[in-house]
Amino acid sequence: MSSIDDRADEIGMRAAEWVARLDGSPLSEEEQRALRSWLEEAPDHRAAFEEAGATWRELSLLRHDPGPLRGLSRTRRKSSVAQRAVRIGALLGLLALGAGIARYQFGDLWLLATADYRTSPGELRTVTLTDGSSVELGPASAIVVDFDDKERRVKFLAGEVFFSAMPRTDREPRPFVVEAAGGTTTALGTQFVIEEAGSGADVLAIEHQVNVALQRNGERQGVVLSPGEEVRYTPERGMGRVRSRDVETATAWRRGMLVFNGTPLRHVVETLNRYRRGRIVILDETLARRRVSGVFATDDLGDAIETMTAELGISARSIYPLITVLY
Repeated sequence: MSSIDDRADEIGMRAAEWVARLDGSPLSEEEQRALRSWLEEAPDHRAAFEEAGATWRELSLLRHDPGPLRGLSRTRRKSSVAQRAVRIGALLGLLALGAGIARYQFGDLWLLATADYRTSPGELRTVTLTDGSSVELGPASAIVVDFDDKERRVKFLAGEVFFSAMPRTDREPRPFVVEAAGGTTTALGTQFVIEEAGSGADVLAIEHQVNVALQRNGERQGVVLSPGEEVRYTPERGMGRVRSRDVETATAWRRGMLVFNGTPLRHVVETLNRYRRGRIVILDETLARRRVSGVFATDDLGDAIETMTAELGISARSIYPLITVLY
């Protein structure tokens, strides 16, 4: 298939996703901006969007009110319905499988639409920001850069990111702030890591100190972390306790390794899902809390599930390559 065909298929897929999304719950302001931006990027985008919308409306018509089709002659009606059936069948297949296949291939599609910098599952990427700060994105990670005259703000959207912030100087007085899961991390030094943790975030200081703050129920909660100290916070539970963590182990992913030492299975699965295409799902909450130890090379995770199931004495079933269920 030519690159032109690949691009047309990609545009058609994105258009169908937006149309299906619009038929569900209302778009957030961020999603509305992302849609407008995508439509304005190229005439092909708007044309594909309108075609997908027309096909979606035809599908709705056939499902809920076939009356307008009854006036057609029998021959024409059979031909028209057959043609529509082909189109509708293709769209249904696209919409039913598209989200899963696209997530398998590219990661979270909404993050792809809103992020300034992002990575696909299994991909690592390093970017240099306009102030000279370096940002290393782990797999399936995404950020938005929002620098202004008062501060250098980065919005953490997903995954795991290693920040090497340029320090404040007379020439660069703006603080470096990362917004994540309703909280903020301000660099008092240079290096730190933020990792997605369910609805919250884990923050680990690597070099110098960072100030982690969270506004919850009208009260500000905050803590200053020194190198090797980590804290988890969530909007629901607030700021957790500060704990020590081995920096080399925690950042082994930068060297192509994943190290788990008595780690809850839930966190192990969240991490593995960023490094492999397809999803691992845990059926049981009690199982999700069980702890796992192991060392895995990120470029060869084929035996990770087998190792976990053997260690925990559990079973796994897969619908290759989309989903693996642990139970």
